[in-house]
Amino acid sequence: MEMLGNLIDKLCIINNKIWVLEEIKRDISKSDKEIADATRKTNTLNQQRSEIVEEINSLIIKLISGEIKPKNYLEGSTKIYRE
Repeated sequence: MEMLGNLIDKLCIINNKIWVLEEIKRDISKSDKEIADATRKTNTLNQQRSEIVEEINSLIIKLISGEIKPKNYLEGSTKIYRE
C-alpha cells in the first residue's frame, strides 16, 4: 500500500495535467485533432484521478479504524514525523 503523501503527490500531478489539457481544449487556435487528443487524455487522467481518490479514501478509513498504523520517523531526538 502506498503512503498517503505519495498518493496526494500523484493526485496533484494528475490535476495539473488535466488543467493543462483543459486549457488546450478551450483554446480556439487549436486544431480539431489537438482538441480531440486533449479530450482523450483528459478522459484517461480523470479515470486515474478517480482511482487515486478511492485509494486515498480507503487508506484514510484504514488509518482511522486502526486497521493500519502510520509509520513514525524521528528527526533528531525531538521531532517525530508520520506517514
